[in-house]
Amino acid sequence: MFKRKRVRFSILFVLHICVALAALTAQADWQEVGLRMGIQAGPKREYFHQYEAFAVYGLPWSWRLPSGWGLEPQLNTAVGTLVGGNETGFIGSVGTGLSFNKPGNGIALEAGVNLNLLDRRQFGQQDFGSILLWGAYVGFSYRLTGGLGVSYRIQHVSNNRILYTSCTPNPGVDMHMIGFSWNF
Repeated sequence: MFKRKRVRFSILFVLHICVALAALTAQADWQEVGLRMGIQAGPKREYFHQYEAFAVYGLPWSWRLPSGWGLEPQLNTAVGTLVGGNETGFIGSVGTGLSFNKPGNGIALEAGVNLNLLDRRQFGQQDFGSILLWGAYVGFSYRLTGGLGVSYRIQHVSNNRILYTSCTPNPGVDMHMIGFSWNF
């Protein structure tokens, strides 16, 4: 069982590295920077909220229909604070995502996965089981004229027991996140 988890982790880790290296060697550019804040989506032992600064790097590939709508891969990064159990800690993330959009202004649907790092595994009575966590999100954004944008996402963060035994706690946390950004 532990061997299977190690194989799954290795595959995910190599995939993250390959996408990051491809992004650095191809013609791509920064697409968006902004701030996000969020509140916990469901009951846990502790109440959580999160604040973060984020940046989105557009990867050079896209798959578009003749109408202009299509999928665009992205590299997402964020740094911020996670607050819960009367404690405040660091949270950082890097990951990949897909955006279904039309170039220019308007709505975009987004989904992705992240690798998250905390500076502690326990916030009050809530034990995340590790400082290395996995995340996933789905959401949408709206790009206004002039570069401003607003977004909403629901995100889940947990250790997913990829590297850990079944004895390790895996409570996770779901967050409603609202973002304000500047699009390039």
